Amino acid sequence: MPNTLPTSSDSEVPEQSEAELQAERQRRHHVAWGIAAARLGHTPLEPQVRAYLHGYIVGELTVDQLEALCCPSEPATRVLATTVTQARFLR
Repeated sequence: MPNTLPTSSDSEVPEQSEAELQAERQRRHHVAWGIAAARLGHTPLEPQVRAYLHGYIVGELTVDQLEALCCPSEPATRVLATTVTQARFLR
């Protein structure tokens, strides 16, 4: 099964502190959970949603910004809402 998480190239990643690496791992976990839950509900993972998730993983988007991108009437953004729920639940 192919990796469904957005990733970044090692050559593009600047040196990170251990705290930053841990925070990124935690955000990656939130996204993995959101994707898994969305797949169970047969929710498509649109390219724009992947871009938003990648932005969250690398710290370009906060959980509040990710939540603002959710639209209840658009099934494709359910993965964003699920990721936000997971992030807030684990605080």
